[in-house]
Amino acid sequence: MDYQDRGMKKWGGFLLSEHTEAMKTAEPLLTWKKSMTTEAIENVLGSAMTHSSMLVIQKKPLDPEAAPEKDIIGRISGVENNTIYIRNSEGIIPLSFSAIRNVEERSVEKWYK
Repeated sequence: MDYQDRGMKKWGGFLLSEHTEAMKTAEPLLTWKKSMTTEAIENVLGSAMTHSSMLVIQKKPLDPEAAPEKDIIGRISGVENNTIYIRNSEGIIPLSFSAIRNVEERSVEKWYK
């Protein structure tokens, strides 16, 4: 008699509602980063374009009482007028320069020696 393994389906029964609630609350809470000046943002974006490095961008809120959105992480793929195009795993995201609250350059760590 051959046993037909159901793969990951069989593990679904081990997750209780308490586990799923704990996993939801374990997600990091988003906080507002320090607002940057226009000059500081320009310096970071210029450096990122020169070095082709990754950026972590936090957008300004549309509503002052709103919670922060998830950061945009990616590389600059183009600039046109006041719009910056960020390429990430989801595609290309157009972002107005005036919509940036905080930006930081992230260096990619080598995973090899």
